Parts: sequence; structure tokens; C-alpha cells
Amino acid sequence: MSDEVRISTDALHKLGATFEIYADDLGRQLTAFRRRADAEALRDGFGSHEAARPFRELYEAAERALGHLQERLAEVGGGIQETAANTRATEEELAETMRSVR
Repeated sequence: MSDEVRISTDALHKLGATFEIYADDLGRQLTAFRRRADAEALRDGFGSHEAARPFRELYEAAERALGHLQERLAEVGGGIQETAANTRATEEELAETMRSVR
């Protein structure tokens, strides 16, 4: 088995961009979710604060979870993009070193 690792910086860049796109999409969906399902709308749908409480708590938990997911997707995408840029720079530096040795 070879210890060689091959990395496609273009594939990494594309993967990072995909994570960032999903983070942006989720952000837009979360904004729409907040508009459609705010606490007042839940109360109005159930007739009272007391009747809506369990659903409001679920709504708030879902909203927090989606917000955290969006942040993580953006962080992962940014990290992958940074890795791609660092890998590309290292490859270019190595190629320049190899040329200067000849």
C-alpha cells in the first residue's frame, strides 16, 4: 500500500463552495421559517399562549438547531476552501523548488 496522498485542489474548492452554498440556502430557508412560524403565529393558531407552549418550545429548538447547522456548514465550507488554497500554494511552492533544483 502506498503512503502517497493525492488531492485535487479543484475538487476541494468545489466541495467547499458546495458547503457554503448549502449554508446560504439554509440561511434563506431559516429566514422564511422565522417569518412563517413566529411565536405569535403559533399562539394565534392554538388560541392561547398555554396551548401553544409545547409547540413554541419545539419551534425555538428547531430554530436554534437550524441556526447552528447553518453556522457549521459555513465553517466547514470555509475550512475546505482554506485547505484547497493552502494545498494549491504548497503544490506551487514544491513545483518551484523542484524547478530550481534542476
